[in-house]
Amino acid sequence: MKIGIDIRSIGANRTGDEVYIMNLVRSLAKIDKENQYFLFTDQTPKKLKKIRKEIFPNQNQGKNFLLVSILPKNKALWTFFALPIYLWKNPVDILHVQYIVPFLLPIKAKIITTIHDISFNFFPQYIKKSDLFFLKTLIPLSLRKAKKIIGVSEFTARAIKTYYKIVPEKVVAINNGGASEEFFQKISEEKKEAIRQKYFLKEKYLLSVGTLQPRKNIPFLMKSFLEFKIKYAGRKEVENLLLAIGGNRKATNFDKEIEKTEKEISKKYPQIAPKIKFLGFIPQEDLPALYQSAEVFVFPSLYEGFGLPLLEAMASETPVLCSNSSCFPEIAGNGAELFLQNDKKDFTKKLFSIIIDKSKKTDLKTKGLKRVGDFSWEKCARETLSVYQSIG
Repeated sequence: MKIGIDIRSIGANRTGDEVYIMNLVRSLAKIDKENQYFLFTDQTPKKLKKIRKEIFPNQNQGKNFLLVSILPKNKALWTFFALPIYLWKNPVDILHVQYIVPFLLPIKAKIITTIHDISFNFFPQYIKKSDLFFLKTLIPLSLRKAKKIIGVSEFTARAIKTYYKIVPEKVVAINNGGASEEFFQKISEEKKEAIRQKYFLKEKYLLSVGTLQPRKNIPFLMKSFLEFKIKYAGRKEVENLLLAIGGNRKATNFDKEIEKTEKEISKKYPQIAPKIKFLGFIPQEDLPALYQSAEVFVFPSLYEGFGLPLLEAMASETPVLCSNSSCFPEIAGNGAELFLQNDKKDFTKKLFSIIIDKSKKTDLKTKGLKRVGDFSWEKCARETLSVYQSIG
């Protein structure tokens, strides 16, 4: 078969989308030497060599994978015109995209779309009106056009079937592969110290990483951390503890409430405000060391389709405290401590118990490491390949 995959998210700092497609392609290359793959990007031909090296560090990998540059970079023009024009001239049997599909394709091409979450349906107030219009319009059309729909968890697959009234056999749940190999590897103390210095983390810290969109609930995290510092003031385990938040402020749909909360805390609690540090976008190569140096990984998100950072933290043997919303109970299992969504008292109580109770912290590390073993990118790739074969 000829299989085309949209890989535009690689190199675009799109966090979960990029991690998903990068690891899926790498794992497909390990298990499938027979089918021909065409990796479609909106990068210029001059950058193809760099992107290929990023995907396949070993030049002997991916010999049946060809990178294809399709321009222009404009999202709408690329999806609805440039890609279909290319595929009419160079047809494939299967096209795999994320979310929105092109509509004017040759009849031969069967489309698969991966949906990471449909949070915009449940939290429309957190989405720009222009983006919401396109999502509300194009996602239903895309789901109807697709031959198969992949939801990245049972929670997401179930939400797609229920909300959009999709026939069950059209939707398949395939878990993301979880943490990639670098998160399991022990980082030397020298490297961890160098990364801490890079991000000016001189004291012990809690870590939260991801996008800074409204549904990530960062203002709640900041206010909860403030309450935690006030309630347990004087405890040596708490006194110098920092909250380190990774995420790109310049990315789409930045939560403006974050800046408002920063100003409020700075004005009322100037002694605590410096303890909340925003690290900016964190390159993938820095993440393992940041996870492994953290006291606790905290994830207060209101809605996730899968929650990959949970598993990255577990693989790093860092205890996890996350909300009990959406997919978290399914993905975390017993490998994390869950707090009641948007309940600051429950958050601070459970965070404190992890910080002061060494046996509890050790137990969470052990259970988390065991839980993350239930997920792998090879399993994700094999199940995805099975979907290709079922419709090819």
